[in-house]
Amino acid sequence: MIYYLINITVYIVSVIMAMIGLSCFHFDRFIREGRMKEFYVFYLMASVGLGYLFASFILNFTTWSSLL
Repeated sequence: MIYYLINITVYIVSVIMAMIGLSCFHFDRFIREGRMKEFYVFYLMASVGLGYLFASFILNFTTWSSLL
């Protein structure tokens, strides 16, 4: 049970960190007028994707390092 709560927490924190990390880029220069809704969908998908990859790396790294 604790294992699943730690996994969920790591995934949520990683997605939030990805959102914060992506917010430092100025994407508004590249967005056409009236396309903000599509940009927010892209921003959310990119944040979830990057957060998932980072969390998977952290969780796999801790699993493999505990085996050594």
